[in-house]
Amino acid sequence: MSGFLDKLKDVGKDALGTFVEFDEEAEAAAAHAPARPGAPAPAAAAPSAPAPVAAPPMAGSAAPDPEFVAQLNSAVDASKNAAYGQFRTLFGALAAVGDETQRTQLALAAAQASHGIGAGQVSEAIDDRLRLLAEERAAFENAVKLEVEQSVGGTMAEVDKARAEIARKQEEIRALEARAAELEASVREARAALDSNSARFQASYQVVEAGLAAERARIAPFATPKL
Repeated sequence: MSGFLDKLKDVGKDALGTFVEFDEEAEAAAAHAPARPGAPAPAAAAPSAPAPVAAPPMAGSAAPDPEFVAQLNSAVDASKNAAYGQFRTLFGALAAVGDETQRTQLALAAAQASHGIGAGQVSEAIDDRLRLLAEERAAFENAVKLEVEQSVGGTMAEVDKARAEIARKQEEIRALEARAAELEASVREARAALDSNSARFQASYQVVEAGLAAERARIAPFATPKL
């Protein structure tokens, strides 16, 4: 999971790191700048509502991320149920058998003969990998939520600070409005990057899940139902 978390944190830092601190020297200079003769005092600007955050894109709108796919495969390969790996080794050794059903039968027969495992044990091993895959998704989604709260939420607090300064310091209204606009743009950029990563993760998850589901479906006819 560390690879997914590193990617999320890098996205937040890249998008938000430029604008989270105000330039105190620039603010002080603006506060003490003399007013232009005859120039009317600018009116205080009403605080504007935060820009709405777009919903995460559907998984089908993003391509699978090869790095995510590799990490997900690595996570499911950590399963302690070795039956699936033993079956896959034998299945791969029978690549010369053109008929997939026959190849599956031969691999299962070889697994029974050499390791004492049948289709039921192989199915259970696949189910264990699907469980690990689901745990990775839950952990990733929780990490995205925390990262949004920390990086995006912290930056939105800076937006509120900018709006309060605009209301209190009429002389600085134009500079503070520009600063607030930059902060809001950085929030949208950060959320868009996080949503893009989420979409690529979902697409990657579907690739791995579909592969395991296909394996499960191919083996299912040969598995003995549990009473």
